[in-house]
Amino acid sequence: RQQLIAAVVKKRAAIARAHEIVVKLLEPGIPEPDFLSLLWEIDPPNYADIVDEREINQICGYPVCSNALQNVPKQKYSISVSKNKVFDLTERKKFCSGYCFKASEYIKGQVPTSPLWLRDRDVRPTFQILPRDT
Repeated sequence: RQQLIAAVVKKRAAIARAHEIVVKLLEPGIPEPDFLSLLWEIDPPNYADIVDEREINQICGYPVCSNALQNVPKQKYSISVSKNKVFDLTERKKFCSGYCFKASEYIKGQVPTSPLWLRDRDVRPTFQILPRDT
């Protein structure tokens, strides 16, 4: 019974900490080292919330970027004649540039999927930012 209570307390604390991080990352101008150190304590749905909330606040969805969203396309799709493809712009419209979109997707792929409250048993990975020249 005590173990169960301790597990529930630990789970609630981890979820509360993740919520605090989501709120912190909504602010513009987060330094890269701070951002990378906070990734360990969130999960993919938290990261998606950060991107969505930043878009609602008219800030680029990539937490390291502090640019305002300007000239957001109104269309949902883009047709590339050269590649003969139709692209869905729903996610891309949340970012100020192609680099920020790619960098955010790169980070999203690194965010751990294990439950927040069980991560103390896992090995902490080294998160990396997408280099600017890609």
